[in-house]
Amino acid sequence: MAGLFTVDGVSYKVRVPAGGLTRSFQVLDGKNAGRLLSGTMERDIIGTFYNYQLQIEREGASLEEYDQLYEVISAPTSFHSVTFPYGQSTLTFQAYVTEGSDNLLRQSGGKNYWTGLTIKFVAKSPERT
Repeated sequence: MAGLFTVDGVSYKVRVPAGGLTRSFQVLDGKNAGRLLSGTMERDIIGTFYNYQLQIEREGASLEEYDQLYEVISAPTSFHSVTFPYGQSTLTFQAYVTEGSDNLLRQSGGKNYWTGLTIKFVAKSPERT
């Protein structure tokens, strides 16, 4: 699946394996949430945040393009504009990268071939309130 996502408006020609894009949601509460003395839960809902975890294989991308994506997502940048599939459409939102990792597949001809990049994106703001 090429062109499945964008980061800061750029689409990368990397391969996302089947099952390699995971979306999750969090319905977060504010400081006034908690159990009352009666045991009843009181909610102070801030909103629903949509987060994504992405797994990438380098296949389809040049070494330079893969390295460029790695540099973009590992930069000490507060937020990125990202677009991912959502329902039957797409969702574009501000997110931050919490962590990422990949594996050295091999070295050949003085080049390093990396693969298996996993990235976690967390939404900056709730999508639904």
